[in-house]
Amino acid sequence: MFKVEGISDLQTLASVVDGKLLSSNESFSGITVDSREVSKDSVYIGLKGESFDGNSFCDDAIKNGCIAVITDDKEMLGRNILVRDTYDALLKIANHHHKQINPVTIAITGSNGKTTVKEMIGRVLDEAKTVITNKNENNQFGIPYTILRCTPHTETLILECGARHDGDFRKIAQSFTFDQLIITNINNSHVGVFGSIDNIIRTKLDLIGAVKNKGIVIEAAFKDLSTNHDLNTNLLSINLYNINESNELDMQSTWPYLVASDPDQDGKYSISLGSDTNELKIVHETAIEHDCINAVISSLALSQLGYDINESMKSLSGFENPLKNRFHIHEISNYLVIDDTYNANPSSMQSAMKNINDWSDERGRIVILGDMYDLGHYSSQEHKKVVNYALRMNQLRKLILVGDKFTNEIKEFSDNEREKIIIIQNKVDDFPLLELTRDSSIKSRGVVHRYFKSDGGIILIKGSRAMKMERFVQSILKYLQ
Repeated sequence: MFKVEGISDLQTLASVVDGKLLSSNESFSGITVDSREVSKDSVYIGLKGESFDGNSFCDDAIKNGCIAVITDDKEMLGRNILVRDTYDALLKIANHHHKQINPVTIAITGSNGKTTVKEMIGRVLDEAKTVITNKNENNQFGIPYTILRCTPHTETLILECGARHDGDFRKIAQSFTFDQLIITNINNSHVGVFGSIDNIIRTKLDLIGAVKNKGIVIEAAFKDLSTNHDLNTNLLSINLYNINESNELDMQSTWPYLVASDPDQDGKYSISLGSDTNELKIVHETAIEHDCINAVISSLALSQLGYDINESMKSLSGFENPLKNRFHIHEISNYLVIDDTYNANPSSMQSAMKNINDWSDERGRIVILGDMYDLGHYSSQEHKKVVNYALRMNQLRKLILVGDKFTNEIKEFSDNEREKIIIIQNKVDDFPLLELTRDSSIKSRGVVHRYFKSDGGIILIKGSRAMKMERFVQSILKYLQ
């Protein structure tokens, strides 16, 4: 349940949401969006989504103890506040709460890296005074939910903003104001849903409209966002802009960066940031190259809050994402099992493979990839590119592909290339490891034993969320333990 600052009675609540109170005015304790999780004298709001209609549960909410419901169903009888749209009502409630608390607000969007940057910034800030997006509650509902979690003690709010449809951010930008907007990068993730890369760019850039006058925009996606929308495909730099009095972007500085793997130790990278006269060099203790870039973005954002860039970078060295399915490394015996099953797109697939390919570790690699979703007419060529990239990795012992999308693309590869590929359907029962026992006579049939034998190995598992690739991680870990 969410407690709304500055609203304690139904009539005031009705005024905030531009609704009509159809019952007597009474005090209420908070707002709930789940009819099953109510407290005495709370108000239930009947939200609607693509696959649910919260109006159907208004009666249940009243029976469970709610004092009233917010609904857009004109036929609804009983204690309610009638509004034109319940989602708009949610945004108005969150807007009111946000203004009352008035925290420094940092919004983060992009195709990859949003969650990591959110967690990195949150790691440096005072946890007791900071609210950040919970796990992956980053959609059009999760954003206002996160805002409503703020308390009078909240000084900084970090919002992860994920879009899945063209125009998802328009109402968000109209409803809230940000002190900073961070755009991590932009690629063709979910392009099948958005329709084009231009629609993806436009949707992300809608959030600029929420940045306050004299606010900050930090991005690593464009060449110069103040003059054009050309993507930064080759240049390695991070740009910082101010919003001027005409609500336009003014470029303030460009920070070139270079990330190079440490030749003396796997999993460490050397980062050079800035110009010759203002350069920062640091060794970042992480197993993920793109997390070095995320650390740079996070440190630049923190510098706008008064934090020293160098100290922030040092504090983020060795950062481990608390979400354990984002390139999380399990060390078992002589194996590294890398769980990167949170989600996948062509860019993140290649980035994950590049990381383990760049390591000087001589142990063999097994790469297990599940289908990528939401790529539209780009799907065929992008799955083919990923397979091609994997087959050219150093030390690759076997490429295991899960799902029809990958299966459909391997016919164009040579016989020699296909010898390194195992195709299985989207069923954990098809996975070779499940045939294994610890009986040595049977174990020889398994992927791990056959291709790694006694020298151990590195196993990467990745795929789109819908593929539930964590099932294969669990199977491998159970077998190896």
